[in-house]
Amino acid sequence: MKVTVLKSAVALALVSAAPLALAYEEGSWLARFGYTVVAPDASSSSALGDIADVDDGSSPGISFTYMLTPSLGVEVLGALPFSHDINGAGALAGVQIGETQHLPPTVSLQWYPAMAGKLQPYLGVGLNYTTFFESETTAAFTAAVDGLAPGTTSTDIELDDSFGLALQAGVDYALNDKWLINAAVWNIDIETTADVKRNGAHLLDVDVAIDPWVYMIGAGYRF
Repeated sequence: MKVTVLKSAVALALVSAAPLALAYEEGSWLARFGYTVVAPDASSSSALGDIADVDDGSSPGISFTYMLTPSLGVEVLGALPFSHDINGAGALAGVQIGETQHLPPTVSLQWYPAMAGKLQPYLGVGLNYTTFFESETTAAFTAAVDGLAPGTTSTDIELDDSFGLALQAGVDYALNDKWLINAAVWNIDIETTADVKRNGAHLLDVDVAIDPWVYMIGAGYRF
């Protein structure tokens, strides 16, 4: 009786592991989507010192992975635009400088170690390109600049695009042979220079290292 039960348990374990193992085949695709948070670990440098910080932003995210081999895949990560408040620090502490939106598409090479069961961890390394748009300053920032440089009637801000390294770790949990639950985290090197303008003319360059942690939790589909 014990031998029969043991054989049944082993057979059940193999059946449970089969859907995930069969999904990670050469030429297969994985689509993952979910709630994504970009949490900057920001610092800045300028003629006035460290004067800027960047708040968290969230947006729906999606990624597609093509399996080159059963253990190697190429992922493209995308999302709807993320929106961030830019807050003052140091000499501008307490002043909201402005806000910006960005898109951070990332291409990564992923490694999937051979695993039994329904859990499949993976690691990735890749290249990120971040583009900023719809950046603008606040009335409070314009007033703060006017206090330092009387006669200020307007301010603007532009942020350069960024290329940087991206590191990733994630895990899939197979619900069946098609659907899965996914959780992933990235650390991305994002550095930009903010061109601050006063009355339409260049006033100050601020180098900002945003270097965010990016978290995504959601679902996935194998096909």
